[in-house]
Amino acid sequence: MSEEKKEGKGQMIYHYKARIGWRKNRGNSYTNNYKDVEFLSRAATLEMMNNDPQFIVEIMARNGLTGAKISNFGVVKIYEIKELGESFHYKEE
Repeated sequence: MSEEKKEGKGQMIYHYKARIGWRKNRGNSYTNNYKDVEFLSRAATLEMMNNDPQFIVEIMARNGLTGAKISNFGVVKIYEIKELGESFHYKEE
């Protein structure tokens, strides 16, 4: 394994405490909703998280937000970031 680590740099894995936000349509209007959650991610910034469709779908499914009336879902604010380690499965070149 030490040879693997020398070949390339792995991606960092982070533990986040953050707030997610979404909009729920009700007739001709909508309501904004927020929830504080904890999750793991390889994304280093808020923009990277919100631009990754696979990540967004995964977080929505974990929180039961898969209905057709849900829109504008995303990570709104990050409260705490903790580095857990490196993943050598996904290498940075």
